[in-house]
Amino acid sequence: MFRRFEFEKDVYETLELVPMAVRRKLDLLGLKLHLKQWQSLSRPERLIVCHFPVGSAEEIDVLAAFLREAVMRRDGSELKEIAPAVSDAQSKPARIPPDAEQLMCQFKLSEQTWHRLDPDEQFALARLARSGVDKFVNAWREFESNRNPIGPVN
Repeated sequence: MFRRFEFEKDVYETLELVPMAVRRKLDLLGLKLHLKQWQSLSRPERLIVCHFPVGSAEEIDVLAAFLREAVMRRDGSELKEIAPAVSDAQSKPARIPPDAEQLMCQFKLSEQTWHRLDPDEQFALARLARSGVDKFVNAWREFESNRNPIGPVN
């Protein structure tokens, strides 16, 4: 099972776009996967990536090897390596990413609220803050409704 967010529920039907859970895994793997490369994978291969755990160094290595091989076989291209993100065991950042912080200030959302979010939610909001206000607000509302409440969004 992998983490699914209501705000991207349309992504899960076809997996034509890269789900947030996979984006987070790619960051942990230290790999850049272009949309064209993702779309070259078969649906079963995409599901494997979605569901494959990345809780240990061995799992990270295995998933990275699988992705490199599958993309090379399907697309004939290599994945670009990037600096890997910090693993879940150390993942709660002390500082709020600047784009997310700016939107939080705009909507008067507290820093305490940010720190109550789990690492998946923080990752999603940090990514969505770069995409625009509407996506960020929709995700925040979803997380707020899961917490009873964590802060209003005007």
